[in-house]
Amino acid sequence: MEVGEKVRLVTFNGEVKCSDDCDPKENYWCLINSTGEVVSSINGRGRVMVTFDIDVSVHGLHCHNEIPNSLYILPSDLIRL
Repeated sequence: MEVGEKVRLVTFNGEVKCSDDCDPKENYWCLINSTGEVVSSINGRGRVMVTFDIDVSVHGLHCHNEIPNSLYILPSDLIRL
């Protein structure tokens, strides 16, 4: 994944559905099919930062990164658009 690429989230942590006991504030699976842009290259944890086109907080999700609506995502969870 290259910085500036448009992507779509197709899984989260390799899964299409969260576990039944998932905290709603950590249910990032609700973002599946959302699009965004890669804004940083792979970090030490093997993830890229993606800024989503939607407001992540509308879903009640934790989003602690310095860039609003951005999450660190595994490249294998993304497809290029």
